[in-house]
Amino acid sequence: MTDPELDMPRMTLPEHLDELRRRILLSVIAIVIGMVASFFFYKQLWDFIRVPFDDAVVAATGELKSVTAIDPGEGFLQVLKLCFITGIVFVSPIVLWQLWGFIAAGLYSHERRYVRIFFPVSMVLFVMGLVVAYMLLIPFGMRFLIGWNEALDIETDFRMSAYLSTCLTMLFGMGLIFQLPLVMLFLQASGIVARKTFIAGWRWAVVLAFVVGMVLTDPSPVTQLVMAIPVVGLYFLGIWGGRFAGENAETFRWWKAWPVVLALLGFAAMLVYRDELNELAVDMFGVEEERPPKEAPEEPGGDG
Repeated sequence: MTDPELDMPRMTLPEHLDELRRRILLSVIAIVIGMVASFFFYKQLWDFIRVPFDDAVVAATGELKSVTAIDPGEGFLQVLKLCFITGIVFVSPIVLWQLWGFIAAGLYSHERRYVRIFFPVSMVLFVMGLVVAYMLLIPFGMRFLIGWNEALDIETDFRMSAYLSTCLTMLFGMGLIFQLPLVMLFLQASGIVARKTFIAGWRWAVVLAFVVGMVLTDPSPVTQLVMAIPVVGLYFLGIWGGRFAGENAETFRWWKAWPVVLALLGFAAMLVYRDELNELAVDMFGVEEERPPKEAPEEPGGDG
């Protein structure tokens, strides 16, 4: 039987630092290229990112409104910010591959195979997180907040920088949160954290899910709830995956994948019935009082 120590990587500390510097440099170059390429489509990107806002405004007020730019350079700077984040998203496969490659350099060969499995799965989960944020979190939050202000007869001007920051925080945050089951599976497979530890801490995980929802989303309880529910589901999915990783791993059989199938069905149902869920959330958390109709302004130069 081969001694695992003989298979251990023999890189020295300077070699590790050189490896880290090389991978960081490649990631930075990829991000710059992605940002420059995104800038050529800045108008299409801005139209795309404001679709949830437009839909929420029309649903709540019946008319289309625009976001505002307070400072002269705000529009340009926010577009650069949008292009920068978009560039990161598009080149994220390269960045994640560099990250996984650096981690794999310190693993045994029998552990490195997890990297080849985790990488494509991590990309799928990242995209799923973006879809949930774009199609559920942002529309739900905008609809709730705009509807709340309208019900209280409050005129709201949405600043471009505030709206864009909210959208990007939700998108990027949800993409990272969807990596949770992979991180948990990696920790269990490598023996760093035992599966029973995750099982024992599920109550804390539920509490932290709602804390994360409060930190990463807007103030509305709708988006906090919509973010917390997938986080809890991902946590339990990570616990399930731990059954097939580590020293006492069970043999995987296709019929044991029912939690994954159930999670995918729930994900699809949330997307298909997002409008109905949105209406239900507004009815549950929104302001029910009807505001009095606004009086039309008097025409200048009238009788008097």
